[in-house]
Amino acid sequence: MVFVHAVLDFTDANWDSIAFSSNYCYQGLCVQSGELLRLPRTVQCEAIARGLMQHLAQDECHSREGKMYGVLLVETLGGEKKVLKAFSGLLNGSSHVPGWVTPIPGRDRVALTEARTLTELESMKQELMRLQQLPQRQEYDRRLREWELELQAVNERHKICKQQRDITRDLLCQTLGGETREIALEELNQASRLEGIERRQLKRERDDKLQPLKQLIEAADGRITELKQQRKKLSRELQMQMHEAYTLVNFLGNSRSLQQLMPSGSIPTGTGDCCAPKLLHYAALHNLKPLAMAEFWWGPSLGDKVQGEFYGACGDRCQPLMGFLLSGLAQNRSVFKNVNNCEVDAVGNSDNLTSNRLFPLFVLKSISPLTPLKKGGTTNTLKVPLNNGGTTNNLKVPLNNGGTTNNLKVPLNNGGTTNNLKVPLNNGGTTNNLKVPLIKGDLGGSRLDKNQHLFSVLSSHESEQPGKEMKGGLIAHPKNNNFDGGTGILPVPEPRKMLPIIYEDKWLIIINKPANLLSVPGRYLENQDSVLSRFRNLLVDGFNLNTVHRLDFDTSGILILARDQDTYRKLSLQFEKKQVHKIYEAVLSGITNMNMGSIALPLWGNPDNRPIQEVNWERGKPSVTEFQVIGREGNCSRIEFVPLTGRTHQLRVHAADVRGLGIPILGDRLYGCKADGMRLHLHAREICFEHPQLGNRLYLKAEMPF
Repeated sequence: MVFVHAVLDFTDANWDSIAFSSNYCYQGLCVQSGELLRLPRTVQCEAIARGLMQHLAQDECHSREGKMYGVLLVETLGGEKKVLKAFSGLLNGSSHVPGWVTPIPGRDRVALTEARTLTELESMKQELMRLQQLPQRQEYDRRLREWELELQAVNERHKICKQQRDITRDLLCQTLGGETREIALEELNQASRLEGIERRQLKRERDDKLQPLKQLIEAADGRITELKQQRKKLSRELQMQMHEAYTLVNFLGNSRSLQQLMPSGSIPTGTGDCCAPKLLHYAALHNLKPLAMAEFWWGPSLGDKVQGEFYGACGDRCQPLMGFLLSGLAQNRSVFKNVNNCEVDAVGNSDNLTSNRLFPLFVLKSISPLTPLKKGGTTNTLKVPLNNGGTTNNLKVPLNNGGTTNNLKVPLNNGGTTNNLKVPLNNGGTTNNLKVPLIKGDLGGSRLDKNQHLFSVLSSHESEQPGKEMKGGLIAHPKNNNFDGGTGILPVPEPRKMLPIIYEDKWLIIINKPANLLSVPGRYLENQDSVLSRFRNLLVDGFNLNTVHRLDFDTSGILILARDQDTYRKLSLQFEKKQVHKIYEAVLSGITNMNMGSIALPLWGNPDNRPIQEVNWERGKPSVTEFQVIGREGNCSRIEFVPLTGRTHQLRVHAADVRGLGIPILGDRLYGCKADGMRLHLHAREICFEHPQLGNRLYLKAEMPF
């Protein structure tokens, strides 16, 4: 089977006319000498890779699944230049494909174990799907909704009866006296007690009817948890066996298993299946001398991977193997002076480097005045000492993500903090302090948009709970500098744009959301800025955050975010069971004659008239709001709303509809307010709920903005 290809199969470029320059280096420390070894990605190798891209583009099956591909330019013992090509993982479900280098050996040793484990995992997956889609779950939800509607109707009837009894009680006290009044009042009290008994009996009947379904669902949930734990254990055991079996060979003739090469911690899934280890292992086995290597992404974009873009060694899977794989490879020093248009030298004694410090600190020695942009876009200015004696020049540093600015990232070895990089000057012994952010596990080939900035945003905040005060700061870790539609990832806001936090602990963040900001990102690119986007982009645990409930874009006030799934689930259950007490304050654009009461209207979102909600007695869902007027100011009424349900635009419709208060909220142009230039005067002022982890009641209040 042919695995070695002619260069002319990929490109017909005139090699003699091309300067042998490189844009990136694969590198690592030699396992014997500690010398820094490098294998460049040259212009010629990129041309070969583009030839492979043209071949991939001719077959649509290569465009269905996104993956990394790689080419390795090698020299045979006879001095001929040849090309190896590889793919990461599987290609169309197969690991052995004619014309592509074979996978690293060892997997066949665990083939039977792998097949048996994969069968078990598939069986568990099917059982999980069956348990998650139990018809009893839908049946339970349907019956529960029916009971809740019946209980709601009883409550409404009892509320009306209570109002009538209160009126009757006042009349009795005014007109009757003595024993006659006491007997009449007792009859009213007895009617009240009977209504309470009726409600309790209805709830008991509901619980009795739903208990069998509830027990079945709880048993299924327990089995789901058990299956997930078993799947995780089986997968981990299979990965360990595969990593012990996978054996790599280098150019010194040494062989090591993945387990030996990466002994500390867990080995990421897929280690050893990437292009670079496959290509270098094959070359070492077959006495082929690597000259240059290039890896690129082809197929649908995934994360930061874009079709046709070149990428370096991944920091968690490939980079830790590079030192071993390159050991024994002769170095061509003339190539490396062109890497990124600067000469790179290692600093320090390699003997002092421990196994987990793969990369030394680098010093920029001589840099040409201007570096062209790779894709076009913006540049960043760095002051660099010149060789003519002490003066500096502005170096244009290309950004690899095409269009955003970023600081030049220089990797250090201790990971995660900042350090003063000493840049030697050529005019005689002086140094220059350059502040350089540290990054972990990636060297030279990382896209700059993946490097994380770090800044702190300090804020003081406290809860209204007596005796409990929460003060402190948030450490902000932006996850991405791309404006990436649909992901909820946005550029980092300036500190002054930080959202006001009124309570924070390790489970919850509760903010006072400003008006005209989404709670969660919308569907389209222009609707990505939101509370969730900002916090996900700023916090270390940002991607674990979830909003437990929503506020309209126009509405301000208290919004709760959960920092983990367990907290989110428990709080969501409180909302579902109506155990969270909320108070909104609004200003109506008119005077209402009613002082207090309850509004019950079924709301329906007409798909032909979104986002407006309509009162629809046939299709609408029940919605109930209690209200109380707390002031009248000029031609406006200030009112408290207590929503007993949580329908979209519930308070706005209940205020505006003639069957409710008949007066739209001030600034609510969507529901009929004609006032221009005003915000929606609706604010989520107070909330009370049980802390999902601590068990104590939290009462929080957000200051009124109007």
